[in-house]
Amino acid sequence: MRRIFLILIVVALPAGAQWRGFGSEAHPAGFFGVGFSVPTNPLATRLDAGWSLAGGVGVTNNYVGVMLDGMFTEFGINRTTLDQRGAPRGNQKYWSVTVDPIFHVNERGPVDFYITGGGGLFSRITEYRLSEGYAGPFYGRDSLLASYTIYKPGVDAGVGFTFSLRYHSPVKIYTEARYNRMFTSGRDATFIPVTIGVRF
Repeated sequence: MRRIFLILIVVALPAGAQWRGFGSEAHPAGFFGVGFSVPTNPLATRLDAGWSLAGGVGVTNNYVGVMLDGMFTEFGINRTTLDQRGAPRGNQKYWSVTVDPIFHVNERGPVDFYITGGGGLFSRITEYRLSEGYAGPFYGRDSLLASYTIYKPGVDAGVGFTFSLRYHSPVKIYTEARYNRMFTSGRDATFIPVTIGVRF
């Protein structure tokens, strides 16, 4: 993984130096993406891989900016953990709102490499449910057995690339991997969403 990141950085640095925009005035910026999310230990022992959404708004110039970012990811609870809890199904959802500085190689170039990270508020929602085929008094509707929600501070840090589809296009395709850490009692909750989307 480190070798892949090193190769991508070496490729992005000279490419980002092309097509430099004139001026360094700040302008509005935003992004939206979808992807998958991978829990890391100790979460990986209890959760399956999941899916994620990410988005944000802020201001930036050619090289530095600040974003207000939102993230949501959902994991399925694995069968071993469900059996221990005596529940047929379950999931764990995380969302966060963070303030993240962002540093670009060249935000207006055809290819841009960027680094971002910051902190804010995180939430974890754990739900246990009856099986899908349950047809008791709820007539087959999904029935919630238990739900637990906590709010804690957390941090995130990530790297990404953007690619222009045409010369000086304000809309770019991006791909990003971001490490998230929610401070909880005991061992912290950590996971890595990988998203693909658009930046503008």
